[in-house]
Amino acid sequence: MFALLTFYGLLALTHLFIQINLSHRDYLNSIHHHRLIQSKEIQNLRRDSYFKFSVAIIIPCYNEGVEDLENCVRSALDQDYPFPFQVILVDDGSKEKAAVNNIRTRFADNPRLVIHEFPKNKGKRHAQKYGFDVVGNSVDVVITIDSDTILAYDSVRYIVQPFADPNVGAATGDVRAIKKNLLSRLIDARYWTAFHQERSAQSLFGTVLCCSGPLAAYRNSLIQQVKEEYISERFLGTICTYGDDRHLTNLILEKGYTVKFERKAKAETQVPQHLKAWLRQQTRWNRSFYRELFWTAKRIIFKRRNTQVYMLYDLCMQTVLPILLVLSLLYVGYRSLVESPIYLIGYLMILIGIAMLRGSYAFLRTRDRVFFLFPLYAFCHIFLLIPVRVYALCTLKTTKWGTR
Repeated sequence: MFALLTFYGLLALTHLFIQINLSHRDYLNSIHHHRLIQSKEIQNLRRDSYFKFSVAIIIPCYNEGVEDLENCVRSALDQDYPFPFQVILVDDGSKEKAAVNNIRTRFADNPRLVIHEFPKNKGKRHAQKYGFDVVGNSVDVVITIDSDTILAYDSVRYIVQPFADPNVGAATGDVRAIKKNLLSRLIDARYWTAFHQERSAQSLFGTVLCCSGPLAAYRNSLIQQVKEEYISERFLGTICTYGDDRHLTNLILEKGYTVKFERKAKAETQVPQHLKAWLRQQTRWNRSFYRELFWTAKRIIFKRRNTQVYMLYDLCMQTVLPILLVLSLLYVGYRSLVESPIYLIGYLMILIGIAMLRGSYAFLRTRDRVFFLFPLYAFCHIFLLIPVRVYALCTLKTTKWGTR
């Protein structure tokens, strides 16, 4: 068992260093790319057609708060984007109509906004598909955002840039949490590492595995091909009600297209402010991860000859490391009880060290001292999220706590 503990530690550290190294390479590539875009050599190309994409922003909503929905829709309509775009708000049969009625009043004179209301709740995927159907083949890029998301004024301008490469099928932006208390600040820090380390490393190879719901963009010609399959996904005979963003990303990867992370396309989103709501969200996300892991293995890894090695490696690490973590925790707990608590103390010191390594890179990039609190998030991961992950794995078939 000691050998297992050592193996887990080496594997976790190796994965962390590889991830940080690759994400930093992607970061440097991004800096070079955006400098090139701004250079005088391609100014004429920029003005002509380089990023001239027509866009539709689709916002599904359900019982959203008045202020949150207004902020979301306003941020979408106020985009600094010189080419044609429209915003489609689809109310998924909300019982409370105040938010949608407020949008009708506030933006009654805005020709870019289209509002549709379902008479009864159908689910987020069906609300998005309605938007896909309305769009048809009339736009180049479809952007999906959650109804509690606030886009930066130039998000659309940046999120469409990866599509200048005809091999890119989807892209996700840099999503951060709206910070209101300590938990939301920790979640925001975790979001940074999720995007700027994990997705950034994947993006270097064009294999981002999840275009996040708060800000994702897709080549519309592909959306029109996969939209029926998207809403009809089943797992063990049960219609899937969550994991929409991860599954739609997988459908794009299955087509043989790459998926990128665009760090300059920024958005903020509401996150849980209390532990109970956060753990419910994490349960849903973990179920989604495991369901899509099986789907990815079956439909992409085993059928695509050009599957990137890093995709395989990253998926294996995401699967194996939590299992080894649980086994190592059981071992340390047992040795601490029957021999000495020094085993537990030593393990916790290692845990803090790894968390500080991850947080140090984030601090060097952002200069945000909140990342020095990352050991606190690490303890939450060990004692709260690992049990949640085990529970999610044991309850994969349930549709409880669906996105809609």
